[in-house]
Amino acid sequence: MSDDELYLDPTRAMAGARDLVSAGQHLKSLRDSEGAAIAAASAKPPWGSDDIGAAFEKTYRKLEQQTLTAWEKLAQYIQGLGYAAGQTVNTNLQTDGESGTRVRGAWKAV
Repeated sequence: MSDDELYLDPTRAMAGARDLVSAGQHLKSLRDSEGAAIAAASAKPPWGSDDIGAAFEKTYRKLEQQTLTAWEKLAQYIQGLGYAAGQTVNTNLQTDGESGTRVRGAWKAV
């Protein structure tokens, strides 16, 4: 935007915001289902408890938890980004409408 103006297509912007919220909800749903299945499948370490299995467990458990936590946080972030985008569209539309009202009022006063 070289002219410092905002060109907002509110319909497209709100659709994008809704899509972000939906994507975040879907990602959370996947985390709650597939992610929970991964955690459940590894609850009783299928790799055994010998030295190699214990070494794998030590590394795996930490990575599993980090991955599942990141998955959850990413879902929340994407959903929040969608809500924030929708709020921004509404705020821009409200501000634009109020500005138009003030400009028309000032013009009529002249």
